[in-house]
Amino acid sequence: MLQPIHLQTKNQVWNLYGEGRLYAAVDPILAGDYPRDEASRLLQIGLVCVQAFADLRPSMSMVVKMLTANYEIPQPKQPPYLHPSSGSMKPQNSSDSSNPNLYYNSRTSQNSMTQSIIDPR
Repeated sequence: MLQPIHLQTKNQVWNLYGEGRLYAAVDPILAGDYPRDEASRLLQIGLVCVQAFADLRPSMSMVVKMLTANYEIPQPKQPPYLHPSSGSMKPQNSSDSSNPNLYYNSRTSQNSMTQSIIDPR
């Protein structure tokens, strides 16, 4: 089964992160004309911001600090994607949360919401 392009991209970036080659995710049109360390830093901030569990994501003020100062960026704790049909990904136990390869699927519930738009007469 093919994944949507946004899931393929996140998976590819996560794999490059695991290989220590985040800079390889930069658009090839730049032809290497960028600082590799800065590109890797920005992509790592992106991975931290898209973690599946909200409590693992940094606040916006923390993101601003990471972007504007020489602030230490936390290591992402899990793959930054969820496959909608397979449930959520959770660590097997708390001691395994730092290893991105030790995740299993658990079923999640789905909520729906309705919205009413009132137009003036």
